[in-house]
Amino acid sequence: MFNSKQDETQEISMLWKGNCPECLLEGKRVRMRLNSWDFYESEATGLQIALLKGVQAIVLNFRGKGEFRSINEYGDEVYDMEYLSPQNISGFPFNDGTIFKTVDEVSTYIKAIK
Repeated sequence: MFNSKQDETQEISMLWKGNCPECLLEGKRVRMRLNSWDFYESEATGLQIALLKGVQAIVLNFRGKGEFRSINEYGDEVYDMEYLSPQNISGFPFNDGTIFKTVDEVSTYIKAIK
């Protein structure tokens, strides 16, 4: 359990641990669930992550629609400390190797997602 909002913000660091980074920035812990497009989607905000297992967790620049798979699969059950990264390529693998370096970069990027 966290003691302060600062601790929760620190929790996202630059490594994805299966929870919604947007929610962590707001002081909430929300699991991300596999959706029908094979992306992990926040059950609260629709934020999506494309996972390159063991390498990167790419925060997509568009939100999901809550169309989850019938079998529940959650990010916190499969994460392997992947680096949070922005989507900067339109197709797979959605990223050119760029990773977020600060929590502020993550926050600014997420706030721009419609």
